[in-house]
Amino acid sequence: MDELSDRPNCSSAAVRRVATALARAFMAGEASPPAMRARAERVLGHPAPWLVPLALHLHFARAAPAGEVWPPQQHDQVVASILAFPAFLAAFERPEAIPVVRAYYPFHQPMGHPPEPLAGLLLPSLATIGDLADWLEMAPSMLDWYADASAWSSRSRAEKLDHYHSRWVAKAAGGARLIEAPKENLRFIQRRILREILNRVPVHEAAQGCVRGRSVVDNARLHLGSALLLKLDLRDFFASISGARVHALFRTLGYPRETARYLTGLTTRCSPAWLLRQVPQEAYPSPEERCRRRDWARQFMGRHLPQGAPTSPALANLCAYRLDLRLAGAARECQAGYSRYVDDLVFSCADGDLARGRRIVFMVQDIILEEGFAPNWRKTRLAPACASQRITGLVVNERLNLPRAEYDTLKAILTNCRRHGPASQNRRGLPDFRAHLRGRLSWLRQVNPERGARLQALFDEVLWD
Repeated sequence: MDELSDRPNCSSAAVRRVATALARAFMAGEASPPAMRARAERVLGHPAPWLVPLALHLHFARAAPAGEVWPPQQHDQVVASILAFPAFLAAFERPEAIPVVRAYYPFHQPMGHPPEPLAGLLLPSLATIGDLADWLEMAPSMLDWYADASAWSSRSRAEKLDHYHSRWVAKAAGGARLIEAPKENLRFIQRRILREILNRVPVHEAAQGCVRGRSVVDNARLHLGSALLLKLDLRDFFASISGARVHALFRTLGYPRETARYLTGLTTRCSPAWLLRQVPQEAYPSPEERCRRRDWARQFMGRHLPQGAPTSPALANLCAYRLDLRLAGAARECQAGYSRYVDDLVFSCADGDLARGRRIVFMVQDIILEEGFAPNWRKTRLAPACASQRITGLVVNERLNLPRAEYDTLKAILTNCRRHGPASQNRRGLPDFRAHLRGRLSWLRQVNPERGARLQALFDEVLWD
């Protein structure tokens, strides 16, 4: 046991800390009341009078057989029973006799079982922090540092010791986006978590973005030729997914509380306060608007999914499973199709009634708010069949296609390359202009093979140096 000398105050966290220490003492050996009381006395450092009735209450209420030990799966239930015991709570009302934890019994919660639909997943067994450190091939001290590296408050120390590169990027439609890319070592850790844990958990069939085997083209094909297209956008999608949601996800997969806490720390971030001073201000004309944007930026100081981490898209899809489930159910009731590409929600209706479409939008927005997300009201669109219907940059009115302007621009570039040479069209000075055009052609052929074949013929006629 590790001796402790800190005296807790009477906050709820301090009361829970004492209850947890007592629960682990009760579960550390024989489950008979005398043995449980003796171990609890070692934790408190003295024989408190309420320990005897507490041990008897737990022995009979939890039906622990004499001579046996408590199963570790009942840890949380034992803690809850202690917190509900009146004599235990009354001890904290007397300042001269507040319970103090003097020693801890070790406790390692075992791996749990995920829900039945996920029972066949081959996830790594990480019952303890030591198991997690061994799995990641690092010392426990390093694991603790990587999981809690965002706690630095000094700017100079934060920039030196923080595990993320952060920058504000201006959006085309106004505003700014915070990009938080992990540095090399943490990125390696996150990729392993992604590859061996997150990628093995199935997402909802409506989730199309950042899912292996699904693409922008697959998402657009789901809504071809619809009479009415409803498009919504989720505001600050990654930042709105809190560390508590991510922790709950790892707990659902069967990981014990401490392991889930460390996995959450490795995949989420609390942005340092000095980042708030770097929010771009030029685009906001009034002091009131600047204050509003500064308040908006403060949400990043809470633990959230960093936009730029390899694990964030997969975690976002998994944390949005209930949202997809409810929206897909609502779409079925309305005889509509539904898909989500990261933060872009699309509903396709066979009925072109705009009034009915607006009612669907109001219902969908209520579901989004109930699930803890926020719709971007300014990006909500209703597109009838007579207008250009676009999903993630692709036209889906009758057949899948690129916007006409984009196709015409690429065709003009290739025609001029054939007539005047590639150098005349490389106005941005790209180092490998040929590879750049080949990539754009490949994208066109994936969307529209016929048009792509025509432009490929032009590409083949160009005299490349």
